[in-house]
Amino acid sequence: MHSLSNMSSAWIRPGLHIRSLDSALFDVDGVLIDVRRSYRLAVMAGTDHLVRVVNGLSEAPTPLLAPEDLAAFKLAGGFNSDWDLTRLLAALWTARLREWRDEPEAAIPLAEWARRATDAARAGHGGVAWMLATFPATAIPDADTARWAHDEFYWGAALAHEHYGHEPRFAPDAPGLVHNEVLLLDETLLPALRVRGITRFGLITGREGAEVGWAVRHISGGAGLPEGVAPSGPWYDSAHGRSPFATIVPATIYAKPDPSALVYAVQALGTRAGLFVGDSADDLDLVLRYERESRTTDSALPPILSVMIATGTAARTYRERGADIIIEHIRDLPAALDLLDVAEQEPTG
Repeated sequence: MHSLSNMSSAWIRPGLHIRSLDSALFDVDGVLIDVRRSYRLAVMAGTDHLVRVVNGLSEAPTPLLAPEDLAAFKLAGGFNSDWDLTRLLAALWTARLREWRDEPEAAIPLAEWARRATDAARAGHGGVAWMLATFPATAIPDADTARWAHDEFYWGAALAHEHYGHEPRFAPDAPGLVHNEVLLLDETLLPALRVRGITRFGLITGREGAEVGWAVRHISGGAGLPEGVAPSGPWYDSAHGRSPFATIVPATIYAKPDPSALVYAVQALGTRAGLFVGDSADDLDLVLRYERESRTTDSALPPILSVMIATGTAARTYRERGADIIIEHIRDLPAALDLLDVAEQEPTG
């Protein structure tokens, strides 16, 4: 990676040339909010409960999953939804312990299953379709069961009832992992982008329903300025609350990696050239498919750079798959754009 300062770094695709960026679109989870101790733990807890308690497979190993297992399937693509990921992992472990007991499939490591999920996603038939075609139907929980096994741990009983009128049946004593979420965005980022000519902002998120409003309120609190100081740019009212984001695209409108989500967002913003910041394979696929499918059929659509937040294996994978910029943290974005300005005149090699 090119070093930008003692505190940040970035990789810029060699030969990258784009000028006059005016828009920035962001994924939420893993980009603006750290969800490693909320959504990720809810996937692990929900999966464990479905396998060990609901399916009665008490012999399941402890722990059933590690953070790197979840990361591998997020990197595969097709499982941007944590409800789908909970459903997949519950099916996988149930089949290994029950339907495939003493069969060769039971010995296949999770890393190999993630590789197969990756191959299926690259071939255009990954995600839930691959899960349904691969695992025994008797091992796969229905979508609603997987959703609530996850969400009861994520929201906790009180918030699940407040937001959805849902009475918990899996985790009635869960306090709610949502309270562990930490904001990655601070009040300096959007002003720093504005002085670089990027003045239009939006969100494209896999969240839906009450999750969106919760996140928007959290993000907007971090994006604000000290009390009594006027914001450096306009704020907008939406069904999800007041925020600096002129357009918000939840999964209920278009689910990533459907490029229609990006088409919808750039048209709403009036973008001439922009970037999308994500952290998962589906985020990268959103931009790659937009460039490959949407812009080839509609030349009026603006160019969009893919900016991925990643390190290690994920960073190498996204680099190989065609990401434009890779950074380690959202705070690195302004400095990466400064490096891009240099690259426009003197291409990186």
